[in-house]
Amino acid sequence: MKIFITGEKGFIGRNLVKKLPEFEFSHIPSSTVATHFDFIEKANLKYTFHEEEELCVHRNSIEHWVEFFFRTKTEVVIHNAATVGTDVVALNPTEATLTNVAGTYNICRAAKRLGIPVCYMGTTVIYDVAKYQDASITETSIKGPTTLYGCQKLCAEDIVKSQTGKKWMIVRPLFAYGGVGDMNSLIAKTTFGYLNGKKGIDMFLDQEKIKDYMHVDDYCDAVLTAIKQGLWNDDWNVASETPLNTGEIMNMLQKILVEELGGEGIEEVLEWHPKTDYLGNHRLSSAKFRRYSRWEPKISLEVGIRRTVKEIKESKDYNPLEHLEEAKEKGVDLTDFY
Repeated sequence: MKIFITGEKGFIGRNLVKKLPEFEFSHIPSSTVATHFDFIEKANLKYTFHEEEELCVHRNSIEHWVEFFFRTKTEVVIHNAATVGTDVVALNPTEATLTNVAGTYNICRAAKRLGIPVCYMGTTVIYDVAKYQDASITETSIKGPTTLYGCQKLCAEDIVKSQTGKKWMIVRPLFAYGGVGDMNSLIAKTTFGYLNGKKGIDMFLDQEKIKDYMHVDDYCDAVLTAIKQGLWNDDWNVASETPLNTGEIMNMLQKILVEELGGEGIEEVLEWHPKTDYLGNHRLSSAKFRRYSRWEPKISLEVGIRRTVKEIKESKDYNPLEHLEEAKEKGVDLTDFY
């Protein structure tokens, strides 16, 4: 099966590409436009790329995407391209809206014309998490995002359901983390900060609240399992279901960082903003997905953190703090957006 992944250079995208061969799927890269086809001039279409050589979902029109999907014989689109994170969206609200909403519309309408299924990468911040502080969230839980990012993603889900055609799918991860490319997680930011001698990194979490981190490899495995099994026309929540409070996660992370890298503790690396933790306790049930797919996570939190530390230690030109640093340079108070 030939799969095109929007946002293929991003965190989730690059990890999906790595796992495709395990499922006997093949990847159609954005570079196919330039390297394999002469249809650009014939169709009088000029494609727009991001700096990282991936096609832009909103600057390329529906006609662009129809031509691309047709010429590359795309069989499934994994729509992963999105401006991700409350801080990133706050800094770039217009571009984020174009990517998350208009881009999704372009992709889905083009796919519909050619009868191509779309698997959409969702997020659990679409739910009214405040209502579920003592219970796990399921697919039928009440939706009510409290951030612009969450609102955009919920809007995109409605577009996927209504504009794709006969086959669509929504897969929502809970706190996927990993190494290079992870621009959001507590684990990635803390590890990077520790390695680079950073102090006072803003962390918009409450150490007493429960989180449930899942390694990106497990999430990608779930997405590709759902496609392989043909679980279309439904939405699926995916989580490791091993919740811990944030303080416990930090204790585990500190132990591993000291063991792997030496040095002292991590107390000064972060500056906590507990009142901004709009998610509070955040637990997700993936019982529905596990029942239908028989999927199970394979990577424990400890093993996943050790992998993350190794990958970030060996990385080059990777900085998960760039958006926080940009906000400080511009004088933007990110606490206003949580």
